[in-house]
Amino acid sequence: MVECTALEMRRAFTGTVGSNPTLSANNFHNLLKKLGKMSDWAKRLTNRPTFLIGLLSAEISGKFPPRLEDRTLGISDISERGVLRAIAEYDRIGERAFFEKYGFEAASKYWLVKDGRAYASKAIANVAQAIGMKRPYGRDIRLAGGEATVVGRLRALGFAVEDRSRNPAWNRDELVLALDLYRTNPASPPGKSSTAVADLSDLLNKMRRLAGGSTSETFRNVNGVYMKMMNLRALDPAFTAQGKVGMKAGGTLEKVVWAEYVNRWDALAEDAATIRTAIEGADEETTAKLPVAEPYEGEEGGVIMRLHKRYERDATLIAEKRKAAAEAGIVACEVCGFDFEEAYGDLGSGYIEVHHIKPVHTLVAKSKTKLTDLALLCANCHRMAHRKRVPSSLPQLRAALCRPIP
Repeated sequence: MVECTALEMRRAFTGTVGSNPTLSANNFHNLLKKLGKMSDWAKRLTNRPTFLIGLLSAEISGKFPPRLEDRTLGISDISERGVLRAIAEYDRIGERAFFEKYGFEAASKYWLVKDGRAYASKAIANVAQAIGMKRPYGRDIRLAGGEATVVGRLRALGFAVEDRSRNPAWNRDELVLALDLYRTNPASPPGKSSTAVADLSDLLNKMRRLAGGSTSETFRNVNGVYMKMMNLRALDPAFTAQGKVGMKAGGTLEKVVWAEYVNRWDALAEDAATIRTAIEGADEETTAKLPVAEPYEGEEGGVIMRLHKRYERDATLIAEKRKAAAEAGIVACEVCGFDFEEAYGDLGSGYIEVHHIKPVHTLVAKSKTKLTDLALLCANCHRMAHRKRVPSSLPQLRAALCRPIP
């Protein structure tokens, strides 16, 4: 193994330094002994002939670098520019395609967070390293994703990297779906191995990805879904009245959701169906290319609102809708009639916000948004449209308006 590696190392830069008489076999042997203590570093170095020459020169001079592993990792090849280029590709082709192209999976612990969106830190750093090395990415230069390697480098470059090894608390939409599943058969809820629990696990993972979040093997897996149903069962008077204790009841939000729907099970089923339809109908590849949208202050939020606002942030459609309105000579709010140019002069010329009038749970999977699916709203009316979990329609907004439309 050692002899083979030495030969490979010689061949790596024979044409570059082979004529230098100072690079003797002893130099190679001594260098290899040092490299041999570091697993497969020698193989990595065969792809870095310039760096190898530097190491050999250090060996000859007796000034061998004390922290070889830091330099051989290629950490210094990761630059801010490379990271941003990797992120741009990640956004452009989508998470799944990015992982398939470069042979990575979703991160289990560390995620790079930028503009509200999470990226697998190891995947981004490795692609950024290849960009810095000006070569295609390959497993021969693959870096580990720990805190001492790429995480430290990314943070040193000013990027935020979060440890997400612990799963986030369940949100309202997730609890609505879990409670709805429990209510399908309270006397005997679906078990861990049931298709219903597995399907909900898959749905919750897709919901997380659609919101721009990260998932892992433990995120809302079948065990987690089943345990949450058992938490909800502990709130069921029909269960506790039998003197049964079961699992400990969940947190405050579980109790709030239970209280909201107790004896209103038809409303629960309707809300759960709306959430489920919105998630199932959303195309991950398309959504991944749109900016992440956070709720405004005062909005109820939830997956429906987040998806709706992401569709509204399609820059191409917004520009086309505004252009069509300008050509028609009507750039005013379709609810209250407010005209930014009339109010602000040149500063407001051509400005108007764009609202998607179709609720996401009514959209057909992979359907394309048409200009007729969009409405022009002023900032006030747009905020009011998003006050509820399911956005208000234009007629509903007009009916709610307390002053006459000019």
